[in-house]
Amino acid sequence: MVPEADSENAAPEKQQPPPAAAAVLGDATNTYCTGQRPPIVPDTKPNVTQRRSILGLHTPPGEAIPSMPRSMPQRPAEGVPQGDNPQHAAEYVQDIFKVLKREEPLHMPSPSYMERQVHVSIKMRAILIDWLVDVHKKYKLRSETLFLAVQLIDRYLDAEMTAQRHLQLVGVTALMIAAKFEEVHPPQIKEFVYVTDKAYSQEEILKMEVCILKALQFKICCPTAMHFFEQYQTINGCTETHRHLAQYLLELTLVDYKALKYTPLHLAAACLLLSNKLLRQPSWTSTAAQHTKMTEPMLKECAKEMCALLERAEGDSLQAIRKKYSQSKYNAVAKLNFMAGPESQVAGCTRRSIGGA
Repeated sequence: MVPEADSENAAPEKQQPPPAAAAVLGDATNTYCTGQRPPIVPDTKPNVTQRRSILGLHTPPGEAIPSMPRSMPQRPAEGVPQGDNPQHAAEYVQDIFKVLKREEPLHMPSPSYMERQVHVSIKMRAILIDWLVDVHKKYKLRSETLFLAVQLIDRYLDAEMTAQRHLQLVGVTALMIAAKFEEVHPPQIKEFVYVTDKAYSQEEILKMEVCILKALQFKICCPTAMHFFEQYQTINGCTETHRHLAQYLLELTLVDYKALKYTPLHLAAACLLLSNKLLRQPSWTSTAAQHTKMTEPMLKECAKEMCALLERAEGDSLQAIRKKYSQSKYNAVAKLNFMAGPESQVAGCTRRSIGGA
């Protein structure tokens, strides 16, 4: 007889992986699936009283936006060159950014589109984005997702007249589209229904998704400020705290409608210029100017406007971004006081000193 191990018809022996190894593999790669979704962990409910009164945004009464735990692998620290990491595509970086710079002006919304909107105002847009920052934070979405969602909102409002009652629907749908594009595990549609207190049904969100995709001609892939920021903060040699401060400045511009007059590249470079001045570092090196193709005088006006946003942040009624960057995971950069004394002003934290006056 032919031994069973040598028989072509013999069924291969099944080997069961050790349970502990499977669990570790699942945590590391998201490939191990138990068939059950991780439980939603409630978190502290954000204060949205003013946002409800002006825009009609909703969160379930007595409940918070749920946090969605993820078992995603940890990304390398931002700002640290990872030449041996194939996902960074180091050998193609120059070509990638040539394409981003070429495509950038083709996907920018008009900085005056609000003049054509009859039922939606600049204040309503700011409230909507402030709310989306909370949703983005609670679901632990990537920064790229948030920036892409805001750009989709502005591009859609630039293309289509929108009723006030549909503005939150546009916002939550744009975040869903961006999450599908950027996230490994985007939230399910029922979770987007939940965060609006069921103000909109799944069918309404799906219909709005079709409307947005048609209005934008399915052109979702477009440069955002985060794409440029990731490269420029590496070139700038940012430490973790420095990077968080620069990103805080950059995210403050999301709520500011006036920032639409600047390109994403311009905003990414200006936030680094301002952060350098705030931290009393060389404001704009020749290397930074070479890679961005922008000089310090070209960036000063934008940096001054960012500085004004920073000065107003503490007293602003919209606090989602400031609260986010007040957390220890972001080195509490939003709590730093740059106006405490003469040394800070010498560092260039005031709008006047940034302007060179």
